[in-house]
Amino acid sequence: MRRSAWLLALATACGSRVPPRVLPAANAGAGWSYDVVASPGGAELHVQASFAPGSGRTMSVEGGAEPFLHDVEVQTSTGWVAVAPNDGSWTLPSCDEGCRVRYRYALAEIARDQDDVTIARGDGAAIEAPPSTWLLRPERAVPGFPIRFHVQPAPGELFMSGVFPAPGAPDTYEARTEGAYQMSYSAIGRIRPRAALDGVVQVAILPGDLSHESDVLAWVERSARAVAGFYGRFPVKRLLLIVRPRPGRGAGFGTTMGHSGASIAIDVGTGATAAGLEDDWILVHEMVHTALPDIQGPQHWLEEGLATYVEPLARHRAGILRAEDVWSDWVHGMPNGLPVEGDQGLDRTETWGRTYWGGALFCLVADVTIRERTHGAHSLEDALRAIVALGGNISEGWPIEKILDVGDRATGVPVLHELYADMSVHPTPVDLEALWKRLGIAPSGKTVVFDDAAPLAAMRNAMTPKKP
Repeated sequence: MRRSAWLLALATACGSRVPPRVLPAANAGAGWSYDVVASPGGAELHVQASFAPGSGRTMSVEGGAEPFLHDVEVQTSTGWVAVAPNDGSWTLPSCDEGCRVRYRYALAEIARDQDDVTIARGDGAAIEAPPSTWLLRPERAVPGFPIRFHVQPAPGELFMSGVFPAPGAPDTYEARTEGAYQMSYSAIGRIRPRAALDGVVQVAILPGDLSHESDVLAWVERSARAVAGFYGRFPVKRLLLIVRPRPGRGAGFGTTMGHSGASIAIDVGTGATAAGLEDDWILVHEMVHTALPDIQGPQHWLEEGLATYVEPLARHRAGILRAEDVWSDWVHGMPNGLPVEGDQGLDRTETWGRTYWGGALFCLVADVTIRERTHGAHSLEDALRAIVALGGNISEGWPIEKILDVGDRATGVPVLHELYADMSVHPTPVDLEALWKRLGIAPSGKTVVFDDAAPLAAMRNAMTPKKP
């Protein structure tokens, strides 16, 4: 698109609004800055970007999103110059002293093409897409550079992002270059904004009817309070929850993303009621994900296993789930996490059973062992709370060693390090039948019965306290 056509499209997208703010000078050393103007429904984005010196010349976007980025131009001393794509990237003539770039992004087209929340999905009224899908950025980022972006939606529409807001800059969001890829989910278009947990949870309801919206919001509030109760506080300072109405009466697919923020995208039935959501575990599971840093290694099993383990405990503490239901779920589910022939340890065996239930089994063994070694003075909960207290949540990236260090310091015993050294690389067996017997748990049909005379019955009651 020629410059005149680009400006015409920009003016059309803005309607009667003033054109985008003037970006800071490219040599201001302020990192990466973006001003984005959206057409109705977020169908097309017109972006002006400024990159500080040292940012690099070769630019790219999220893998698979390249074909939908058009008309890249760089500002030179003689004016704006077109930059042609080259195998999925754009190499600028020079960016040694910083540079300015502009382009347009066909967001509606990629949403139709991909229909994937990690890239883009939506319709003509609203689109979900992480900013990393449409922010052109240097391929080799210098760690620690700030990234700021401001999005101007069409009149009467909203843009909401899981990326944390920039302090003192209205409608502007801030990340760091090391978190430039796979940013938190965002949404743009005709969105209904709501809030829960005193505003900590920002709810973006996408187009579509929710027959009992108040029931859905009560479910969000209840789930958030259950997680906050377990950790002593909600794990992140701000969470964006994107609710997509779909046919049905309960909760459906949910997924969580961090990177410089925290967000959850979840499907909710248009006919969902309080009764239909009463037994839901999905939202609490996803919210627990926000309480662990993004692990920089092959420990996805700990991320999923921890959410599998903590979710029923948090719902029990909140009075949503009975103790019998917690232990019954574990008695029937934990065997899925045991190693089988060919297993090479949790870090090296990426099966469904070992990822979810193997990770949960690690947490269960850790919890019981910590309680035994400290004579009931500490538990896995203390380790998890300490991680959150030090800022360890999904918005940050930590190596596994840091997570283990913080957890073990909180309990005073090196249980997490010891178990990880063993179970991460070895197919360590766990005698579940012996463990259930020591805890005083016996299967009984679809539920369990308790034996309060068992050696670890007091520990079981401490893990799932009896309700008055």
